[in-house]
Amino acid sequence: MSRWWRCARTAVWHAVLEQSRNRSALVLAVFFVPLWLCLAHLVLPADPVLFLLRAADRPVRLDANAVAELSGALHSLTLVVGFMMFLSTSRSAVFYRRLATAGCPRSCLVPAQGSVLLMWAAPTAAYATAWVCFFRQPERVDVLAAALCVGALVYGAAGILLATLTRSELAGLFTVTVVGFVDLTLQNPVANSCADSPVVRLLPAYGAMQSAVSAVSTGGTPWEHLLLGLWWAAVLSLAALVVFTARTGGRKAAPAARRPVPGGSARERSSGPGPADRSPGGPARAYRLAGITDPEVRAGYEACRRLVRRSRRLDSAIVQLFPPGLRPLLWAMYGYGRTLDGVADAPDDTPRRRAERVGAHSRALETDLRHGRSDDPVRAALVDAVWRWDLPADDLSVMAAGHRLDAARETRLLTWEDWHAYWDGLSFPFGVSRLPALLSGPGMAFTAEDADALHRWSDAHNLVDALRDLREDARQGFVQLPHAVLEEYAVTADDLRQPRSSERVTALVNALADRADAWLDQAACLGGQHPPAAAAWRTVVALQRLELNRMRRRPGRLRHRVRPGTAAPGRDRHPFTTADRIRFHCLLLAGRLRVARAWRRARTAAATPPAVLPVPVPRAATADHPAARTGPLPPAPHPDGARPPRLPADRLPRHVAITMDGSGRWATERGLSRGDGHRAGGRALRDIVYGALEIGLPYLSVYALSAGNRACATADSGTLLRVLRTGLDLRTEELWQRDVRLVWSGSADGLPAGLVRDLDDTVHATRDRAGLTLNLCLNHGGRDEITRAVRALAAQAVRGELTPERITARHVGRQLHRPELPDVDLLVRTAGEQRTSDFLTWQSVHAELVFLDTLWPDADRTHLWTAVRTYTGRERRFGAGTGR
Repeated sequence: MSRWWRCARTAVWHAVLEQSRNRSALVLAVFFVPLWLCLAHLVLPADPVLFLLRAADRPVRLDANAVAELSGALHSLTLVVGFMMFLSTSRSAVFYRRLATAGCPRSCLVPAQGSVLLMWAAPTAAYATAWVCFFRQPERVDVLAAALCVGALVYGAAGILLATLTRSELAGLFTVTVVGFVDLTLQNPVANSCADSPVVRLLPAYGAMQSAVSAVSTGGTPWEHLLLGLWWAAVLSLAALVVFTARTGGRKAAPAARRPVPGGSARERSSGPGPADRSPGGPARAYRLAGITDPEVRAGYEACRRLVRRSRRLDSAIVQLFPPGLRPLLWAMYGYGRTLDGVADAPDDTPRRRAERVGAHSRALETDLRHGRSDDPVRAALVDAVWRWDLPADDLSVMAAGHRLDAARETRLLTWEDWHAYWDGLSFPFGVSRLPALLSGPGMAFTAEDADALHRWSDAHNLVDALRDLREDARQGFVQLPHAVLEEYAVTADDLRQPRSSERVTALVNALADRADAWLDQAACLGGQHPPAAAAWRTVVALQRLELNRMRRRPGRLRHRVRPGTAAPGRDRHPFTTADRIRFHCLLLAGRLRVARAWRRARTAAATPPAVLPVPVPRAATADHPAARTGPLPPAPHPDGARPPRLPADRLPRHVAITMDGSGRWATERGLSRGDGHRAGGRALRDIVYGALEIGLPYLSVYALSAGNRACATADSGTLLRVLRTGLDLRTEELWQRDVRLVWSGSADGLPAGLVRDLDDTVHATRDRAGLTLNLCLNHGGRDEITRAVRALAAQAVRGELTPERITARHVGRQLHRPELPDVDLLVRTAGEQRTSDFLTWQSVHAELVFLDTLWPDADRTHLWTAVRTYTGRERRFGAGTGR
C-alpha cells in the first residue's frame, strides 16, 4: 500500500502542478459565467413558464429568465470544467503512461484526476452560485451550490473520458460544447416545449438541473437527483480508467526495449515492430510507401519526426501537407536543421564553443555520408535520405557554415542584403531543390516563378521567426534584424529587453509584419501549373498569415519572459490562444482535404523511391523529359511583343560573349538580397538566350563566376551556385526545352561535386541539339586557362612528344577548355563597366567591345539585338592572325 500511496502522491502533485499553469481557464471562468447569466437575465422576459420538477413530483411556475439563468450557469460550468479537464488529462497523458509503464497501479491515477476535478468544480460552482444570487434569491443556497458542483463534476469526468479517446483539442472542445448544449437545451422548457418528456431523465445533467430548480423554487434537498449526478460522474470516470488501462496494455512494467546497436544480429534488428509500426496509421504508412524497412533507419526517422512535432506548429503543418511517401524526407531535413539550430543556440556554452560543436557535428556528418551509415539517429536518417532521394549533399557544408557563423555571433546584419544572405545560408532547406523533381508528374510542373515564390515565402517565414524570438535574441546580444531598420525606428537592444513594449518597438513590429505580409503576397502564385502544390501553398500562406495577424494584435507577447528550460530549440515560445488554435486546425484540415482532392484529380501518385536503396542515378538521364519526347520548343515570345530586327545574315557574329554584371547593385537598389539579384539575372539570361535563338546566333558564352570570386568563398558565391544549380534542373527549367546545347568552361576544382554532376548531366542530355550552343563560364579565368594550357604543353615537351620550337598559337588554342568553339566576335558587358575582367582572354583578342549601362537583371533580348546591330555596323580590322 505504501507504494500505491507514493505513486498516487506523485500523480496528484503532477496533475495539480500542470493545472496550475492553465491561467487561460481561470480567465475564461471569471468572464464567461457572468456574461452568460447577464444575457439570460436581460434578453429573456420574466414571463412565467411551467417546469416539471420531478424532485417534488409536481410542476412549478418559474420566470423564463430564471430557468435560463440556471440552465446558463450549468452550461457555462459544463463547458469550462469539461474542456479544462480534457486539456489537463491530455497534457498529462505522457506522464501517466510512463507511470503505468514503470509499474505504478493505474488506480493511483484516480485521486490525481479527482483532485484536479474538485479543484476546478468546487470554486467554479461557488463562483457561479454567487452570480445567480446576485440576480435572484434562491430558497437554498447550499443546495444550489451542490447542484452546480455536481453538474461540473459530471462534465469534468466526461472531459477526462474524451481525453483518453482523442488527442485533438478541437474535437474535445467541439464534443463538450455540443453535448452540453443539447443536454441542457432539451431540459429547458423555454427552448423545448417537450421538456417534461421521460427521455430527459437519461441525460447526464438531469440530476443537476432538477436539484438547481428545487433549490430556487421549493427549498427541499433532492438527495436522489444529487446522487444521480454523482453516479454519472463515477461511471464516466470509471470508463476513462478502463479505456486508459486498455490503451496502456493492462500489464505492469515491461522490460525496456533495447536500443538497436549497429552491427547487431539480424534477429536483434528485426525482432518485433518498432515504434512507428505501433503508431496509428500515419508513420507506418509513410515508411511503407518510402520503402524504409530497416529498424535502425526507422528509429532515426522517428527521432526526426518527434523533433518536428515538438517544433513550431507551422513546420509540423507543412509536413502534413506533403504526400505520405515524402514525409520521411521532410522529417530528416527538419530534424537535422533543428539539431544544428539547437547546438548553435545552446545557452550554456560560449560562442566559440558553440561554433566548435557545430563544426564537429558537420565533420561527423561528412564521415557518415562517406560510410553510408551513422550511430547518431538524426544523422542516420539524413544519410539515408541523401542516398534514397539523391539529395545535393554538397549543400550541407553551406548550411553548416551558416550555423557556425550563427553560433559564433560573428555576423553583422547591417542592411537587408546582409539579412537575406544570412538566412539563405542558415535556414533554407537544402533538399528543396530536389522536391520539385519528386513531385512533378504528367501535367504537373514547376516553373522558375515557383522558385522565386518559394524564396519570397522563405523570407517571410524567417522574418516571422526573427520577430518571434526578438526578446530572447536581444538578451543574448544578437538581434536577427538589420541594424538599419532598428536605427530607422530608434530602437536599441535595451528597448527590446524591457518587459513592456514601447511605442517605438510596437511600430517596428508592425512595420516588419507589413513587410512579411507583402512578401507573402508575392509568394501567393506558387504552383500555377501544379494543382496539388498550389492547394498546399494556399494553406501554408494562410497559416503563416494567421501567425502574422496574432503578432499584430499582441506585439507585447513577442517579448514575454520564457522560463529557462521550458522551450525546446525551435519550439513555439508564444503559443496561440484557444481561438487561434481552433482557427489554425480548421485551416489545416481544410487544406489537407483540398490537397488530397487535388492529388486524386491529378490521378498521379506521389513520387516515392524504390524499396531498395539505389545507387544515385544522374537526373539528366530522363528519357521521359518533354523535350526528349517531342523535340525542342520554339523560343518564348518577348513579354512586350518585341520582334527581332532585320540584320544582315552575312555580318552576324558567330560567337557572342557577355559579362553578366550588375546583379548585386540591382538588388541593393531595391532593398533585396544578392540572391534575389542572381535569380533575376537568371530570368534575364533566359530571355537573352531566346533572343539569340530568334536571330540565329550559333554560339553564346556567358561569364557566370570568375575563378577569383570563387576562391574568396563568399556567401554571395554560394548563393549564386545554388541559383545556378536550380537552373540546371531539366524538369523545372524551361530553357532546356528549347534548341539549346549546353557546354561549360572552367575548372571543376573548388566547385561543389553536385553542381559539377548536374552540369555534366545537362551537357549530356543536350548534346544532340543543333541550335544555339550556350557556353557557361564557371570558375573561369582567362589567365588561369592560358596557364593550364602552357603547363599541358610543357608536360608534352618533357615527355618528348613536342619540341619547344614547334609550339605555335594553334597548339595553345587546342589546350583551352573549349577548343571547338570559334574566337569571340563580340564581347558585351553590362552595368557600365568598361573592362574585360579576364574573360576569355585568349579567345577575345580580336573581339569588338560593346558596353551597356543597363544592369544585368534589367537586360533582355532587345539589349542583345542592339549590341549585335552595333557590331554589324562596324568595320572589323583583324591583326596578324587569330591564332586558332
